[in-house]
Amino acid sequence: MSKKQNDKETEKAQGIPWLPGFKRPNIDFRIPEIELPYEAPHKYLLAITLFAVVFILAGGIYDLAENPLPMGQTANALVPIFRSSSEQFLVESLIAALFFGIGTGGLYLIHYSTRFAYDIRTSLTLLFLGIILTIVASGGTIVMYDFKTT
Repeated sequence: MSKKQNDKETEKAQGIPWLPGFKRPNIDFRIPEIELPYEAPHKYLLAITLFAVVFILAGGIYDLAENPLPMGQTANALVPIFRSSSEQFLVESLIAALFFGIGTGGLYLIHYSTRFAYDIRTSLTLLFLGIILTIVASGGTIVMYDFKTT
């Protein structure tokens, strides 16, 4: 059997008319199956991004660039917060990072409480704990700002 006869037989078998002398394209119209990994790597990227944002907001870049004093001192006591809005102590950065971390954890607990829709007690406990942590972090940040600007 020649190649030409073989091509004609396959064309008849497929039932699709095609121009003689041209090769019919072999196209597969099935949707490819894509499998996602078990644990998505975006969780790690989100955690790294959150740590970077807290580091920057707390003044970590300023601490690395300026090498500030660890803590201030007056005649009577130690002062953890610098009274100028253009400078800060190292302890002030750590306290701000602590408050930002507590606030981030509180917001995460509020979000996480939605996963327990059918367990009301756990959901409400996580929700109230998240709200309390967020309020404590916001209040602490506001008190630090007021102390710094007065």
